[in-house]
Amino acid sequence: MIIYGLATTPIILGAKQDLCATCNVAGPHVILRRVRWAEIFWIPFLPIWVNHRLVCTNCGAETKLGFFQVRRALSSGKLPLPHRAKFGEYADALWQDNQRRPSEAEFDAVEKNPKRSGWNLYLKLYPVLVVVLVAAVAFWPRTTPTPPPRTAHDCWLAAGQLNGCKMFDGSVVGEAAGSPTTCYFIEPLPTGDYSLSCK
Repeated sequence: MIIYGLATTPIILGAKQDLCATCNVAGPHVILRRVRWAEIFWIPFLPIWVNHRLVCTNCGAETKLGFFQVRRALSSGKLPLPHRAKFGEYADALWQDNQRRPSEAEFDAVEKNPKRSGWNLYLKLYPVLVVVLVAAVAFWPRTTPTPPPRTAHDCWLAAGQLNGCKMFDGSVVGEAAGSPTTCYFIEPLPTGDYSLSCK
C-alpha cells in the first residue's frame, strides 16, 4: 500500500510596508512563497508549483508577484509596485495631519527574512538531491549474472565403456583411448555412484 498526497508549505521571504488596495490601510505586508509538493509516505519528493504573494497582515488580501520580481526584490532590497489607486487619498490624509506628502517609492523598501523555514532550504537543495539520486542510480554497480556452467566434455568410449574424459583445464580423467564422443556433466565430478549422459 502506498500513501501519497499533496502538501502546501508557506515560506515568509520578507516584509515591507505598503498600502493595501483592499482595506486601504498602510501597514505591514509579507512576501509569501507557497510550494505545492507531491508526497509519498508524508515525505515531499516533487515540487509541483511555486507561487509568490504580497499579503496584507491587516486583512489577508493577496497580490500576485512574479518569481523574478521577488528574486530582484530580495537581492536589491526594493519591490516597486504599480501605482496604488488610493495612494492620492492616503497622501492627502498625511498632508492634513503633518504637512508631509509621501511618495510611492517610500513603500518600495523590503526587509529580507533572516530566519526562513527549513522548507526554503529543502527547496534550494532539491535540484542537488535530484542530481545525486540520478547519479547514484546511473552509476550503481550492477552485478553481472554468472554464466551457466559448461557441461559438454570430449570423452572416449571403448567396448561400450567410458574410458576417459577431458576436463576444462586440459587434464584427462581416465584414458584418451577409444572412439570419441561427447558427454555432459558439470565439474567437478561427483564422488560415489553416478551416470553420465553421452552421445
